[in-house]
Amino acid sequence: MAIDNCENLPGQRGPADHERRTQILQVADELFRVHGYRKTSVTDIAKAIGVSSAYLYRFFDSKQAIGESVCALALSTMGEAIRAVSERDASATQRLRDMLHTLLSEGMRLFLKERCIHDIVVVSIENQWAVTEEHNNEIYEAIEKIVSDGRESGEFERKTPLDEVCMAIRVTAAAYAHPVLLSRLGNTEEMETKLAAVTNLILRSLAP
Repeated sequence: MAIDNCENLPGQRGPADHERRTQILQVADELFRVHGYRKTSVTDIAKAIGVSSAYLYRFFDSKQAIGESVCALALSTMGEAIRAVSERDASATQRLRDMLHTLLSEGMRLFLKERCIHDIVVVSIENQWAVTEEHNNEIYEAIEKIVSDGRESGEFERKTPLDEVCMAIRVTAAAYAHPVLLSRLGNTEEMETKLAAVTNLILRSLAP
């Protein structure tokens, strides 16, 4: 989700294309990365910009609304990467392997290397923010496209209902898109080994 598309999220106010809205989100993103979402207040954001807290409320009705927009921006990079893989000119088998690996690599970058992004995504999941559900839908849609293409090409079986297959893959791969679960999978080498095992198992189950 691009930064200028965040007006579709809850708690947005004022003109969607206002330059001050963009500035608020940019500054909030910087502060969240340095101090974490929980430790950053609306007052902190307003002070960093040089305006009053009341002015910020012209664009967002709460700190959560700002947080959801920043979270959407962070997760959009993962969503775009996954979607790009699903649309590649390659076999469905290879695309599924690449998509799962992209989930892991993007998850490691966002949730482990950038700990403050880890923080805001955890808050998002715990509080069931709309942005989290949208992100899950993006992952599901990418899986659905790959599996559908694989069925058309004859790479994957067709007996199991499509939605059942896609949901099973989504649930199986959930740990790679969840900051807390991902952190429990060990070091990078262990994560890669576990992902390879999971991917091979999924592909064997999809064989016609």
